Amino acid sequence: MILPILFNILGPILVLVGLGALLRRKFGLDLATLSKVNIYLLTPAFIFRHISTSKLSWSDMGGIVAITITQVFTLGVLIWGIGRVLRISRKTLCAIALAVMFYNSANYGLPLAELAYPKGSNETKVMSDESNATTHHSSPITHRSTNQDGGAVQAFVVLTQNVLTFTVGLAIAAWAGSSKPSDIFTTLFKLPVLYTMTAALVARWWLQGDASRQLPVLIDKPAAYLSNGLIPIALITVGVQLAGSPRWPRWKPVSMALVLRLLFGPIQMALLLWTFHQFHVGALDLWPWPAELLILTASVPTAVNTLLLTIELDGDADLAADCVFWSTVLSCLTITGWLVVIQWFFKNGS
Repeated sequence: MILPILFNILGPILVLVGLGALLRRKFGLDLATLSKVNIYLLTPAFIFRHISTSKLSWSDMGGIVAITITQVFTLGVLIWGIGRVLRISRKTLCAIALAVMFYNSANYGLPLAELAYPKGSNETKVMSDESNATTHHSSPITHRSTNQDGGAVQAFVVLTQNVLTFTVGLAIAAWAGSSKPSDIFTTLFKLPVLYTMTAALVARWWLQGDASRQLPVLIDKPAAYLSNGLIPIALITVGVQLAGSPRWPRWKPVSMALVLRLLFGPIQMALLLWTFHQFHVGALDLWPWPAELLILTASVPTAVNTLLLTIELDGDADLAADCVFWSTVLSCLTITGWLVVIQWFFKNGS
């Protein structure tokens, strides 16, 4: 079970991350430039294409957004409570909050979702036995639906995480530093997230109005090209970031962030989804799909954007960099474990 996961899902991710690290060492690639390419071109194109052509129902779309918001805010309340009990300084607490609440849903989560739950995959196509998974490129996750598309679901997580990062996250970073919280709205409206979301939802509504409708080639083709480039460039960006900030961390605050992000995050998401399922809470009843994917991608490491915000707003940049670096490194082990647990549970226990 572990070998297929390592070779077919984490393997391609680690290869591209490693190539990014090598390029940083050899050519000194600029992280800020790569981040702008991801934020302003590739991620918006991916979100637009996946949302506009998504086969998810409107209720499922709303449920994914709502559960992501719920998870972020409940994590924030937990961290604030821990900070009050332990009397953690404001800058340190804000860095931990950013590291735990906002995860790498795009650069890391999208490739993971695409590889673990490829579009159109279903139970008959995926891993009839473990030996097949080691010799083919299909996902080793057992599916229960013929309409599973990890990328389409994760696109809504990315969208929500981006909006929350540059609103709630920006407010947290501003509170830690000396910047004015009034800059939040200016920064938000400079980013393409809200505009991309609006355009994608309008396009989806228009396409669903008539089965014969198609997006104009002038829009569809560039969006497709940019969307297809997100995964390799995003993973290379992660490698560039990792190669640029290796350090011996302050283990006490870093270990707290790592435990909450890599271990508690997916447990919390699973508990939220299971609770909403047990009480049949409308659009938030996402069990078993896409709950399976949402639990998995809730285990990904800290978002690089949290480091950029911390640097920009004069927060605890060293701690933020340590959280990004070590959560990404250790996620290779923890995500392997979560993939094994999730496969077993949704195959045998769901």
